[in-house]
Amino acid sequence: MRAVAGPGRWVWVVSGLVTAAVLAVPAARLIDLGYGAANASAEPQAVTTRTVTVPQPVTSLIVQSDGGQVQVTAGQVSRVQVIETIMYDHNGGGPPAVAQSVSGDRLSLSDQACANLDCSVNFSLTVPVGVTVSVATQGGPAAVSGVAGANLDTGGGPARASLVGGPLTVSTEGGPVTLRGVTGPLRADTGGGPLLAQDVTAATATVTTSGGPALVAFAEAPDSVSVSTDGGPVVLAVPGGPYAVAADSDGGPQSVAIATNPDARPTLAVSSGGGQLRIEPAVRPR
Repeated sequence: MRAVAGPGRWVWVVSGLVTAAVLAVPAARLIDLGYGAANASAEPQAVTTRTVTVPQPVTSLIVQSDGGQVQVTAGQVSRVQVIETIMYDHNGGGPPAVAQSVSGDRLSLSDQACANLDCSVNFSLTVPVGVTVSVATQGGPAAVSGVAGANLDTGGGPARASLVGGPLTVSTEGGPVTLRGVTGPLRADTGGGPLLAQDVTAATATVTTSGGPALVAFAEAPDSVSVSTDGGPVVLAVPGGPYAVAADSDGGPQSVAIATNPDARPTLAVSSGGGQLRIEPAVRPR
């Protein structure tokens, strides 16, 4: 894989079977966050769309979805804007109520009524820059972009995060994870799903895939990185060096092609549990 950044940005060059394994995930599973499709577990017969602008100032957001899709994007707005796409069985009455409340500067949204009804709600939000986000989808896809920090728990659904300026925690229980431009501390656990992280500038990162393939490419030299795939192939690309490296493929193919020094302060700990393991340099564009 070859990714080219703009002037002054890092470029990583990663090759081999690991890249193919990561990118072989069907696109429909990896990034299909269309936000117009109905929840596969429901069979709605009616669709209602509601648009709401929250009048109160908000600095943090909590969204709880019972299998629906959630997309949160930071934009040039002063108030949170919410689009709710509500899919339901009209034979059971009108659309279910969506719970919305503001406490202090925290906005909470929930489709809790769908836990007991044949319905689903997709949330698409535009939030002011600086808002932190917590999303739980119980199997639905989740995507955030441009927010100040995020905690994503999809319960099996795919997760995508880009340009996150603060701490990011992702748990998918088997769903694929795609990350780009993560700046704050990163913690990701896919529970068996694949992970693709690019243009990472976080100082610290902990990634666990429990068998899924992982490709993690840094755009700036990190202080501490831990990647464990438990059988899945892994590629870690980092600029600069030297690094204190602990690499263990447990008998699988292994390659470390960066400058190393056991006394270096930046540390990389990578284990693949038998899968292919590669640690490669990320280089600036020519």
